[in-house]
Amino acid sequence: MTANRFLLALVLGAWIHSAMAEDLTGSSVPSDLQTLKENVLDLNQQLTQLEDELLYPSSQSAFYISIEVGSTVRLVDINMSLDGQHVAYHFYTPQEYAALTKGGMDRIFNGNISTGSHDIKAVITGYDPLGKSFQRVMSYQFVKGRERKFIELHISDDANKSQAEFIFHDWDIKH
Repeated sequence: MTANRFLLALVLGAWIHSAMAEDLTGSSVPSDLQTLKENVLDLNQQLTQLEDELLYPSSQSAFYISIEVGSTVRLVDINMSLDGQHVAYHFYTPQEYAALTKGGMDRIFNGNISTGSHDIKAVITGYDPLGKSFQRVMSYQFVKGRERKFIELHISDDANKSQAEFIFHDWDIKH
């Protein structure tokens, strides 16, 4: 990227030098110089956008955990696999759990995923609203397009407050 910008600056410098030489002979160059300046700025913007796309590809995806504010579900840990490959594990400290129950979200996985169909499997260990321990296996299938994909597993109390409820949400984020 910097080599292209250097080359562009070199060409621009040579053109300005020749334009100034023509200006001394009586030719009118300011309008051409303004057009060139606009073209250079447009090219620089395109190079910056290309650089961003190369550094931050749209294949990036993330998986988040959240807990309903005020929920009495106690999350202990989560173990996650993507398409049969283990990708993440996290044990929640009391401080992290407290942050989640106050509206926080935890990004448990961030990585590049190819386009196409995928399957997430999450094994969640915790305590339900009645204090009984549980281990729940949740699966979620999704299709990854060209955009970034964010997936959230939201944990809450069910309607009668005797069990935990798990709901997946996903978003395609356009760059």
